[in-house]
Amino acid sequence: MPPDLPRADRWVALDAMRGLAALLVVLYHLRWDWHGHSLVPVRHGFYAVDFFFVLSGFVMAATYGGMRTAADLVRFAVKRAGRLLPLHIAALAAFVALEGAVALADRAGLPAGRQTFDGFTGMTPLLAQATLTFGLIPGLDWLWNHPCWSIAVEFWTYILFGLTVLALRRGRLVLWAALSGLGLIAVAGTPEGLAATSGPAIFRCLLSFFLGTLVHAAYAALRGRGARIRTGTQLAACAATAAVLPLPVASAWSLVIPYVFAGLILCLAFDEGRVARSLGARPLVRLGELSFSIYLVHVPVWFAVENVLRLGAGVGASWLLPDMGATIPVMVSPLGSALAADAVVLAYVGLVLAMSAWTHRRIEVPARNWSRRFADRIAPIAMPAMPRIVRALSGLTPPVIISRSRTSQ
Repeated sequence: MPPDLPRADRWVALDAMRGLAALLVVLYHLRWDWHGHSLVPVRHGFYAVDFFFVLSGFVMAATYGGMRTAADLVRFAVKRAGRLLPLHIAALAAFVALEGAVALADRAGLPAGRQTFDGFTGMTPLLAQATLTFGLIPGLDWLWNHPCWSIAVEFWTYILFGLTVLALRRGRLVLWAALSGLGLIAVAGTPEGLAATSGPAIFRCLLSFFLGTLVHAAYAALRGRGARIRTGTQLAACAATAAVLPLPVASAWSLVIPYVFAGLILCLAFDEGRVARSLGARPLVRLGELSFSIYLVHVPVWFAVENVLRLGAGVGASWLLPDMGATIPVMVSPLGSALAADAVVLAYVGLVLAMSAWTHRRIEVPARNWSRRFADRIAPIAMPAMPRIVRALSGLTPPVIISRSRTSQ
């Protein structure tokens, strides 16, 4: 999900698409009576997570496909943890602090209209989110900072990916295809399909993440042959994406969506053609830089806004939150007017972007830089403690996958 390549080595168009996908997730969660909710990309914004997974597999294969030793695996795991965990824990801590403030307000005679530290803000789901097991446990849904389910399943998929890179000299692509196929079979056998956010969600990630690693292999092969991707091909990929987004998640046809995303990513990865160049506009690139923060902080931000409205409604201003009976955050419609809700959406998105810029600057970037330095220090120390099977895998030197550039990630 989050970008990890130095600025000069990023795929600019894909970065922008990551940002647009994050914004779709934000709007999807606002299931109110506002005019944008009826738009198909917004109503089916949950598919954006599958785009994240495919793109993440692509970037991981490009950046870490050349790992050779168990020490490389340690560095990889530390960097991934340093990339995901600080903002995840900070967002979760903010959620807990907000819930504590609501509990104190309730004791002071300002009712919020719901129980605190119960239900979706219970202690069991809090522990599951803090330990990155949320998303792996069936039945945990819409709890605390809900979007972190994808962070949890992706982190464990990262580790599996790292092991496959060390394990195989040849046949790696076959294993990646098998893992993606396993995910496809498992997702097809569940009623949630591509809407799974707990239990089967790990297979949803396997399907798309390892599909992304195959996309990078295709990209590297095409790049090595001097292939070019023209505007017409990019437009066709965009049209195919628009055609599949309306597919209902209950339909078996919806399983084609990750493959369409894979085609779109392959076309845009070349950063050629008018479509890719238009995505290189600075505001869109900036949106991509903030995408991880946007994804993780938007629910806590709305939780804060919603609870202000709840407290106002609790003291008599019921017009602030007509749907106060709903208990799940980001699903409570404010003000009772579509036009008024539109205004709240604009203000809320602006607030999310501002908060995301702050967390990106103050949490993401420092944590990423620190984790890189720490990974280089800890890898030699951790080597003796590594499981014997992992150290044995380092004796198998896999070929380096061709990527856009070599990095020190």
